[in-house]
Amino acid sequence: MVAPMKKMPHFSTAIVFTKKNSVKRALWLSVCILFFYSCLNKEKYSDQQLEYTFLKEKNAVNSKLVGVWKSIGNGYYLEAKNDSILLYSYTDHFCYKEKNTYLEGLLNAQSLFRLRQDTLAVYLTDFGAKTEILQTKKDFVRVDSLPRNCLGFSELVKLPSLELFELYRETMQENYAFDQRRNLHWQSLFDTYRDSLSSQEKSLFHSMGEIAIETKDQHTKVISESGEALQYRVTPSATVLKEVFVKQSEIKDLNEYFNLFFETNYKNISDSLLQGKGKKVVNGKLEWGHLNEGIGYINIHSFANLLGSEFTRKQQLDSLAIQMERIMGAFQDKDAIIVDISFNFGGYDATALTIAGYFTDTPVLAYKSQVYYGNGFYHEDDVVLYPADAMRFTKPVYVLMTDISRSAAESFAMMMGSLPNVKLVGSNTLGTLSGMLGKSIGNYYTTYSNQRLVDKDGQFYEVSGVVPDIKRTVFKKEDIFQSHITAVRDLMRIIDKSERSR
Repeated sequence: MVAPMKKMPHFSTAIVFTKKNSVKRALWLSVCILFFYSCLNKEKYSDQQLEYTFLKEKNAVNSKLVGVWKSIGNGYYLEAKNDSILLYSYTDHFCYKEKNTYLEGLLNAQSLFRLRQDTLAVYLTDFGAKTEILQTKKDFVRVDSLPRNCLGFSELVKLPSLELFELYRETMQENYAFDQRRNLHWQSLFDTYRDSLSSQEKSLFHSMGEIAIETKDQHTKVISESGEALQYRVTPSATVLKEVFVKQSEIKDLNEYFNLFFETNYKNISDSLLQGKGKKVVNGKLEWGHLNEGIGYINIHSFANLLGSEFTRKQQLDSLAIQMERIMGAFQDKDAIIVDISFNFGGYDATALTIAGYFTDTPVLAYKSQVYYGNGFYHEDDVVLYPADAMRFTKPVYVLMTDISRSAAESFAMMMGSLPNVKLVGSNTLGTLSGMLGKSIGNYYTTYSNQRLVDKDGQFYEVSGVVPDIKRTVFKKEDIFQSHITAVRDLMRIIDKSERSR
């Protein structure tokens, strides 16, 4: 069962404020919000402080963790020794050491946890005071030991191809959450490609890869040691663009035409919409400026790589917060803001939560995170959108989105759509909101969609995509290189008409 969201306290309007004491009013509201924020966190987290999984000052694993832990969903074991934490994967008939330096690196450097009896809640990334509100926790239960049949990674890669194919089948069936929604029939699908593998018509890599492509899920991939990825890549906008490409003769290469499409649209934003006066910040991932006296504009190019790789995720979000405060400060006199994620391929949910926090004055449930587990779903965490510390904008906001908007861009759309001052505009997003669960299958790395994000009404948008409040076709075949800025200008007219009618 998913616990219902607790009702938020309602601040009384019994105290009447006048223009003369508006400063006092602002101060009073700020105190109320901070008090509420503090109480909410106390109620949720006060029973025990977070602790680091690995104690750098002792160069040792936190002694409270020593032992073996089995994840609830995700199909992992943690083996916490005195000097390191090791990651294992499991299915019904397999257990093996994972080759995942990223997750093990976090667990042995910066992850934090809270322990309640024999249930362990792990927060993979250290975001300082915001560790718990910028990510979903991963739950584990203590077990006596690893299964007896657990293989080392070197043993795993030596398994015959058909046995590794069986491991892939079990991993997919036990973790992939949307086979019914995507109309997938595992038995016939795996039988077909097992026969191709048995006859040596296809390699293990291509047999698994073609199954991944059959899912039509861009978060489900098979990646070789050389980095070659087999996955589904088709989108509605790419199909339209390909149709336009076929009808022209100047450019011969489709990939070159795709690149021209993106380059032209980025240039249109900078030179036409913002008239060369926009500002690019956080490694060029945000571009912002003034569309006219009443409307501000923010193009979010990506939710990842806000600074160079030498900076931690926390440092990147700290830099983002500085820039967002400047942007919000510049927009305080605007009637409305357009936030554009039309060309956003995703990134990190923590980035999305940070940005969305600048558009609310009160905590709001964005969605519930659930992971596929035992033919059902396990409630992992409530994802609550908390107000930014300063310079918030709660006047009308319009989020422009397309089917290019995917992954964290879609969860951002859900976050923003949960706010009363926000309207979603454009077309449905791509429909790949799940995180990517990573698993080693021999020397190949594979990913799976095993998570669903459920809104306050019990709806989730995997496959269908997040639905706009105001439906508009952003990429039109007859003018594919200019239709995006036309859509922005059409939205400006909608905003101007709405403001005049107030």
